[in-house]
Amino acid sequence: MLLLLAVGTAFGGVRLPLPMAARLVGILVAGSIPFSSMGLAIGYFAKPNSAPAVVNLIYLPMAFCSGLWIPLFMLPHGLRMFANFLPAFHMSQLALNVVGMGMIPASTWPHVEGLLSFSLICLGLAAWGYWRDEGKLYG
Repeated sequence: MLLLLAVGTAFGGVRLPLPMAARLVGILVAGSIPFSSMGLAIGYFAKPNSAPAVVNLIYLPMAFCSGLWIPLFMLPHGLRMFANFLPAFHMSQLALNVVGMGMIPASTWPHVEGLLSFSLICLGLAAWGYWRDEGKLYG
């Protein structure tokens, strides 16, 4: 994150005050936890050769429906409502709110709760997969 911020500042014309940049980096680093827990859960249920394909089949539609590639207001109403359940949407809103460009300038707590809920669900699935595999190996 720091290297990307340095390159953006040096060559891309990015100008952020230091406190804002620190908050943004902190949010993005902490925001990797839900996606890491999703990867851990997928790793317990997908075979090693199919895991990259499964991750792409999950993450790419999730990113699209979250408004990361196309502004959310341009998506159909159903997808806009579905975005509220996706971690990429909550992560993007937290990051955009730091720099003053968030679509929804509401409290950050609903987004934090959404990311935390997703993390706990994925970690629960990963724990279940771990216990299932441990039972196969040592049961």
